[in-house]
Amino acid sequence: MKNGLKDGRKIMKKRYLMIGLLILLIISSQSVFASAPKLGTAGASELLIPMGAKNVAVGGSNIANVSGTDAIYWNPAGLAMVKTGAASFTQMSYFADMKVSYLAAAVNAQRIGTFGVSLQILSIGDIPVTTDLMPEGTGEVLSPDYLTLGVTYAKRFTDRILFGTNAKLISEKIGTMSASAAAFDFGLQYVSPWGIAFGVTMKNIGSSIKFDGTGIEFDSPITYADPSATTRKTKLDMASHELPTSMNLGLAYTYDLASLGKVNFTGSYNNNSFEIDHVNFGAEYGFNNMLFVRAGYTKVLYPDDWEYDTTSQFGLSFGLGLNLKLAGSNIAFDYANRPMELFDANQYFAVSFGL
Repeated sequence: MKNGLKDGRKIMKKRYLMIGLLILLIISSQSVFASAPKLGTAGASELLIPMGAKNVAVGGSNIANVSGTDAIYWNPAGLAMVKTGAASFTQMSYFADMKVSYLAAAVNAQRIGTFGVSLQILSIGDIPVTTDLMPEGTGEVLSPDYLTLGVTYAKRFTDRILFGTNAKLISEKIGTMSASAAAFDFGLQYVSPWGIAFGVTMKNIGSSIKFDGTGIEFDSPITYADPSATTRKTKLDMASHELPTSMNLGLAYTYDLASLGKVNFTGSYNNNSFEIDHVNFGAEYGFNNMLFVRAGYTKVLYPDDWEYDTTSQFGLSFGLGLNLKLAGSNIAFDYANRPMELFDANQYFAVSFGL
């Protein structure tokens, strides 16, 4: 009896602790976003490219009960739902012939928690170098490299409360210029016994990013100097940029249709530091945990309150999924399509493995 009371008290303490952390995250986020400009230029914008075909298909609306390796990007707390191990690979066609590759893996270390790693590679392609004197090109070609390496830790504190965090290293390189920064994500999930789940995240909290290198050095004339010294090396002072910090709140409700499958309704509110806030809605229907149909919608909030054009590039999204069981493990194939207002649609192809 005493042991039961002690266990019950420990569970309640953990729940109170996590609820306190949740309140602290929300309160602290208000100070972060209160002073931040709502429209502007942030650094490392590749951090805003969504990863994982499943959640992209529902408009990025699922942060409340997202699970598996997809959770690394959307809400690291959901990584704690990995039972043994999981891995996934996503290939995405972005606009202007750009490509994004995303690799993620996780392993459950039982009582210690769940550990994950991720790598995002943005391939911009070859860019011919032009100058004022050679507008047709110098013959030199630049191939920018944008990499984001992440390490994730998640833990299930109780059967209802999950916590996770990402540590990310951002590296950007264009020719002889480079920039780097470090950032963190924090996420919580609470799953109720009534099919309702709640999630909150704070993303991309970290250092500013600034380019440096020999590409900003040039020869300039020396006025009032020794006539034999005609030029000197001058280096431009590059501006630094903050990372695109955001806070996200999400709700989800899973409705069981018995033999007909399940429907997961999701929604989220996104408070962004350098762009207009928006809300996302989505739904996923799964039949026999094998076939999935997904759809979502993104809506910008209060666009008329802004002087500038605030039309979102994204609105509707949709996708499909297929889960198969082979040799005791699961293999899933997922597809997502995210139309854009001015460019070709973003298309995602993902394959994932789980034990």
